[in-house]
Amino acid sequence: MGVLWGMDLMATMVFFSIGILLPIWKSDLGVTPVQAGLLGSVGFMGFGLFALPAAIWLTTYNPRRITLACAIGMAIMAVLLSFATTVALLLVCLLGFVVLSVSRLQMQVLFIQQWFVPKMYSTINSVDFGARAAGQMVCLAITPALVALLGGWKPYYLVVAVGMAAFAAAWIVLGRERHPHARGRDGALPMENPALVLRRWKVLWVMASSQIGTAVAFGSFISFFPSYAIERHGISLTTIGLLMSLFPVGGVVGSLVSGPLSQALGRRKPFVWGPGLVLPIVFTMLLHVDYLPVIGLLLMVAGFSVMVVAPVLFTMPLDMGLKPREVAVAFGLMRTLFPVGATVGPIFVGLMLQATGSLYLGLSIVAPLSISLFFGGMRLPETGPKGQRQSSLE
Repeated sequence: MGVLWGMDLMATMVFFSIGILLPIWKSDLGVTPVQAGLLGSVGFMGFGLFALPAAIWLTTYNPRRITLACAIGMAIMAVLLSFATTVALLLVCLLGFVVLSVSRLQMQVLFIQQWFVPKMYSTINSVDFGARAAGQMVCLAITPALVALLGGWKPYYLVVAVGMAAFAAAWIVLGRERHPHARGRDGALPMENPALVLRRWKVLWVMASSQIGTAVAFGSFISFFPSYAIERHGISLTTIGLLMSLFPVGGVVGSLVSGPLSQALGRRKPFVWGPGLVLPIVFTMLLHVDYLPVIGLLLMVAGFSVMVVAPVLFTMPLDMGLKPREVAVAFGLMRTLFPVGATVGPIFVGLMLQATGSLYLGLSIVAPLSISLFFGGMRLPETGPKGQRQSSLE
């Protein structure tokens, strides 16, 4: 699992560096506002297009081999990113990297179920998302410094490629399955259609769709708030990089506490609808506050509130006792609908910027949409230990 989380770190260094690199790309490649919106959303687009198909099709094959193939492919894509000379090439290579990343991530779902007992699912999901949030923190904090140290953004991607190749090599040595005997001679699982779980359990659609509004706001702010802050406050790229790194600082804390705390309290739902009340206020305040320390605090609260939700939502299908590949499909649906919102958000803000010349207008429209978590969370059944005990008594 440590190697898998190391791969997550390399993925976030590509995925979450886009907002930091956009001002540089505008200078080097002449990126337009619409192209900036496309670049900001391409990562989410890759997740949205391929998360569910990967969960349905790729989970039939040996997850150890698929993980290795995806890791090698991600290293190759990072090398190609370092040679990109046009916006079109950047888009293609970023999309390829993310498609391979989400394919590998779907294998991670199977490994979690192989190596951990059910009562540990909420905790391991917290660690899983916490590792990604830590990767975001490292990425946002060091990307400006690395770009300056290496003399440009292209060598930055070469560093990512080397790191990804190192983790791929480690996986060859350390990657293991716990129950390989359950597979056929070719390493594949028996054929079945796990997608039918989406028909049997309509609540999975509620779990996945509750995040869409948050995804629109999250994707927009991650992509465009650095540019907004630089223009509004006249601060440097390094300063905004440090400020933005506070978002995943809050995310790390939120990710690590939500799983164990929801298990201890026996309740999952409050960790979904609660952030739906907090995030609209925080995102709106970020557009109006001028004092940098307060901006940093708000970014921490936003990161905490966004990331406290994910481990709990991703534990609910495990609470329901679904089969491993059905859980992967449920996760795939969440990783499809969230990126749909996170794709639409930056594109919308980019179009508003091109049409009006104002980043504030687009960001102020998407800021309140996180209220979707409140409405979706209130509709969910309680799958935590107390909810399960109550259901058994009934």
